[in-house]
Amino acid sequence: MTRRERLEAKVAKREEWAAGRRDKAATLHAYGGTLRHDWAFITQPGHIPERARMNRKDAQAFEHTKMAAHHAATAAWLAEPLDRAVFS
Repeated sequence: MTRRERLEAKVAKREEWAAGRRDKAATLHAYGGTLRHDWAFITQPGHIPERARMNRKDAQAFEHTKMAAHHAATAAWLAEPLDRAVFS
C-alpha cells in the first residue's frame, strides 16, 4: 500500500465517521416529536422527566454535530495535499 493510498483511506474513514455522527445527531434531534413544539410543556415549572430526556438528547445531538464537524474538517485537511502533492 502506497503512502497516497494510506492517506486516501484516512480521508475516506474520516468522512465515513462524519456521516455516521450526522446520522446519530439527526436521530437524536428527532426525539420528542410533538412535545418539542408544545410551548406549555417546555415552559412548565418543575422537573418533568420527559423534558429532561429531551434536553439530554439535544445535548447528545449537539456533541455528535460537533464531532461530525471535527471529522469533516480533518478529512478536508488531510485531503488538501492529495491534490497538489507528487507521490513517487
